[in-house]
Amino acid sequence: MTEKFIVNPDGLKNASVPLVALAERIRSAANGVAARISADGNRPWGSGKAGRQFAEGYVPVARDLIEALSGIYDVLDSSAVKLNTMGKGFSNANEGAMEATARLNGQLDGHQGRGGSGGGRGGRG
Repeated sequence: MTEKFIVNPDGLKNASVPLVALAERIRSAANGVAARISADGNRPWGSGKAGRQFAEGYVPVARDLIEALSGIYDVLDSSAVKLNTMGKGFSNANEGAMEATARLNGQLDGHQGRGGSGGGRGGRG
């Protein structure tokens, strides 16, 4: 049994838009966390004993979070690019097929009934 395969190229391209927006929000969040623990001396938890203890638990987790958010950003951004590329590819393939069909139809219309092998118009007369 054959099944139809239908692609909506514009739908693919449009689906990339919210992914880009979400990726940018995630990158912004990662940058915000990174700014909080930057190496430039910004230590909002202080330099006392309690601050150091807090930092020992917080900084490694925050760095893991930055790494995870960066990975999520990469996946979303890459997915958006690929969806957009797929949409363009299907559009181009469809346009190419339509142009080829139009050319073929034009050739057939221009040569219809002029013989050729297997045309069924031959005969003895």
